[in-house]
Amino acid sequence: MGGMTPRNHAGMTLIEVIVLLVILLGVFLVMPTCSSPHLGTKGRGELSQALSNMKQLHLATQQMALDATTDATTNVGWPGNSGGTFTNWTTQLVEGKYLSKEELAKLLSGPGISVRPASVFVSNNTALLVYAVTEDSDGGNVFLSSANFTNTATGGSCDPSAKPFGTNGFVVFRKAGHGAILQGRFAGRPNEVGLFTPLCH
Repeated sequence: MGGMTPRNHAGMTLIEVIVLLVILLGVFLVMPTCSSPHLGTKGRGELSQALSNMKQLHLATQQMALDATTDATTNVGWPGNSGGTFTNWTTQLVEGKYLSKEELAKLLSGPGISVRPASVFVSNNTALLVYAVTEDSDGGNVFLSSANFTNTATGGSCDPSAKPFGTNGFVVFRKAGHGAILQGRFAGRPNEVGLFTPLCH
């Protein structure tokens, strides 16, 4: 019979190899930055939740800063413009009705650290740290980080025994509006973490 006969492939065609590489690259890119054999689904979920909380805090602060610029209001907006203190920043978010005390308390909480609405103006026991970025700060400056990481003039450090994430990694969020989940070994790398910004107290 003169019909076509199936060919036996001894190997993969170039197209099949390219498709396979694209799939593998896609899988690699969507893996969490902090993946490790000891970090389970719960740990990844908690770090992702912290990143989401930081995004909401960034949006509220960005809106507050935009309103301050539009209204030509001074001492309001980014933490560094509001006096560089945690209390000033949180007070302005609540009094300006950008976030309620309840919303702010939830966003500042994390694993093992539960912030009460009555305590949102105090920086002592929150899952997040706030840095004194200003309207003029470079977008690469760290705006928020998880409390187990501290960005200092001599370089960042990650305390593996500290709440909220210990050895699971840490989270940073930059003024430009992008964040990252990182392993502790990246703490001293400004190109991975972000630029130095003084911590708000």
